[in-house]
Amino acid sequence: MNLKQLLTVHKEKFRRNFINVLAKANSLTPEQVQAEYKDTVEEYVQDKYRPVEQLIDRIIKIGRPVLLNIRRDRLRDDKCKLCEGNQPNIDEIAKKYQDKIEVVEVAEDRPEGGALYHIIFQEEAEEKKLPLVAVMNKGSIIKFWAGKTVEPEVIEMYIKKIS
Repeated sequence: MNLKQLLTVHKEKFRRNFINVLAKANSLTPEQVQAEYKDTVEEYVQDKYRPVEQLIDRIIKIGRPVLLNIRRDRLRDDKCKLCEGNQPNIDEIAKKYQDKIEVVEVAEDRPEGGALYHIIFQEEAEEKKLPLVAVMNKGSIIKFWAGKTVEPEVIEMYIKKIS
């Protein structure tokens, strides 16, 4: 799964949904909205996706494999037990492979974190399954897990495949 391709698909789906909502709210057809409000729609979509596009570009530019950890913000009072329970596993991998991988941690309640979560985990669930951990290389997702702790040995299997 290529992160840029997933972003493009997600962005286009969002654009279509936004156009349909605007059309319904204003008693127009989607085609009318597209014709009359094209610049406004594009500007809104670009503004909405700018933070996550910057994050994705940053991840792709990293010259080595990436271990992505999307979790609840560490400073929140309502702790995510799975996020907290998985953190030692992430830390162990980070320490063991410090010269071979880059760990990128993103809070799911930041705009880019929430968006990246939904771009990767495209299941229509009412609640996010945190943490989301992904092994990536050059913008491609090798493997990801959501809503569970992942043992270091399991993560390591996928890191070894690409390093």
